[in-house]
Amino acid sequence: MKKFLALTVTIFCFGFNAFTQVPSYTVNVGGVPGTGYYFISPLANGGSENLHVLIDSIGRLVCYKQFFGPNTFDFKLQPNGLISYARQSKFYMMDSTFTIVDSVSCKNGVATDFHDMQILPNGHFLMMGDETVNMDLSSYNYFLQNNSPGSVNASVLCLVIQELDANKNVVFEWHSKDYLAFDGADQFWLNSPSNVDWTHSNAIEMDTDGNIFVSSRHFNEITKINRADSTVMWRLGGKNNQFTFTGDTIPFYGQHDIRRIANGNITLYDNGNHVVPHGARALEYQLDEVNKIAELKWSYTYDSSMFAYATGNVQRLPNANTLINYGVNQNTRNIYFNVVDSLGNTQVEFFFDDTLFSYRSYNFELPYSLPRVQITCFDSSGVKYLDAGAGHNKYIWSTGDTTQTIPVSTTGNYHVFVPFGRGGFLCSQVLAVGNVSDPCSTGLTEMLTYNGANIYPNPVHDVLRVKLSNELSSTTKQVTICDASGRKVLTSPISYVEGEIVFNVAFLDDGLYLLRINNTVTRFVKVH
Repeated sequence: MKKFLALTVTIFCFGFNAFTQVPSYTVNVGGVPGTGYYFISPLANGGSENLHVLIDSIGRLVCYKQFFGPNTFDFKLQPNGLISYARQSKFYMMDSTFTIVDSVSCKNGVATDFHDMQILPNGHFLMMGDETVNMDLSSYNYFLQNNSPGSVNASVLCLVIQELDANKNVVFEWHSKDYLAFDGADQFWLNSPSNVDWTHSNAIEMDTDGNIFVSSRHFNEITKINRADSTVMWRLGGKNNQFTFTGDTIPFYGQHDIRRIANGNITLYDNGNHVVPHGARALEYQLDEVNKIAELKWSYTYDSSMFAYATGNVQRLPNANTLINYGVNQNTRNIYFNVVDSLGNTQVEFFFDDTLFSYRSYNFELPYSLPRVQITCFDSSGVKYLDAGAGHNKYIWSTGDTTQTIPVSTTGNYHVFVPFGRGGFLCSQVLAVGNVSDPCSTGLTEMLTYNGANIYPNPVHDVLRVKLSNELSSTTKQVTICDASGRKVLTSPISYVEGEIVFNVAFLDDGLYLLRINNTVTRFVKVH
């Protein structure tokens, strides 16, 4: 059975003017969890409040901002280092302080589509938009899932693709109504005969050859568009599929998030929602675009009985693991996303305790360091205090205190949230207090409590300390340190120095290491 480090996290925070709660969540971490931050934007079915949340690789809340009113979508890091999200009719971009520095929307009277926006290496913006066109659909018996005809004067929502230059001038524009026939839509998705959401496109991608991918949910189709002359180069999936599929006999339905990945293949999220649904899947295809062959190279299904009504994404990570966000699904465990390796072994699972969902979820390494508060210590009349520093108009300690300084009464990990950006909150570095009479003696680093072991400091410079519980010390014969590839670099038989196992790790290269106690593994980081 796969073993996990299980972290059940319930975090209470202050919003703008009143006490509010970040929804509780559970993170199961097994194997090598990876690095970076998870970008998530939880939404409630039928609700109008949502959050932007950064969570570190082992499940700790680092940064959050609550929004009231219209929902936000597609919260992510762009290649140029800006963080973007969509809200109402614009995409907003934030710098390293989470301050909005720019915005972009479609031009020429085209409404901005919130599903996706890519900032290209040349600084251009690749965007999707919507236009409403009146059509006579009375000859199409496609509607209401009972072959009803369309209206003679239907309002049809159609995809528009725009590329804007760095000055927000349109340099490319493509209209789906001019290149796609109405009957390419799957009637499963067509409900209203008079107000028709036709293509319902949800992802856009500039391919490595300079041409454009678009995913259209209501066509069950990935379309490739020639950037030079706007013609359709090929169609993958749906009624007008031009490819022969090998290694895969199940059509994808209602798909999201077409991406070209580093090995040249494409990934997408198959929602599996149709007349006869199938389990939602993460898919990777190798495409022969000349001979029109799509070979399934990798897939992952979390639950063969679970399909997704909407949303979802797949992200191939730099370490070759894959993040799968499951969107709006009917799984009873409330799975939000997970990360699996190439063999399908789960590395991370993330669940909200409520029935929340996300349009997309991501993991990114930030190209800058977050300005996290460093907690300091001082003595006043024999009482030891922790200090979060002056200059913040709110303090939200892990103890529930709301002042700049707090007295230290117990050992353990301490952190504090302070305002960050416009309306957000950022968590301090974690301070491990191992000695109440000298609270900063452990250093401004974290003590991990892991299955009966206290491991600190983390990150570590020279000496790593492991303190085992009485139960664990009676069953543990040795503790082993391996590098990130699994190669053993240190082994220590049980030998205590003042009740702790002590490792001299000063000679190790900087990086991620694994510490194995019996059959469980946790990680620490070695730094100068």
